[in-house]
Amino acid sequence: MAASSEQNELGLQAENRHLKEMVGALREEMEKMRIGEQERLQHALAAANDETGQLKNMTFALRDELERRRIEYEEGRHAIEQAARDEAKQLQGTIRTLREKLESHEKR
Repeated sequence: MAASSEQNELGLQAENRHLKEMVGALREEMEKMRIGEQERLQHALAAANDETGQLKNMTFALRDELERRRIEYEEGRHAIEQAARDEAKQLQGTIRTLREKLESHEKR
């Protein structure tokens, strides 16, 4: 029986070594997976940050363009209003001149 007990013990030791090796291999695999997951997460975060930066830049550019166009519109509107006032003054001057000529012609 001593031989059988010894064989049993050697079998258990071999099984223990095998289990320890398996646990070590599983730990290594889990560590590789964790590192891989962290790398994927870092890449995803970097891509999201890049996209966010691009969107912010686009927003700033669009806001600047909108402001530029608003200023151009206001300048154009003011120019049109000034031209209308100038034309009205010119027409009033023409009316005044024609009225004076007409009145002076009627007095004769």
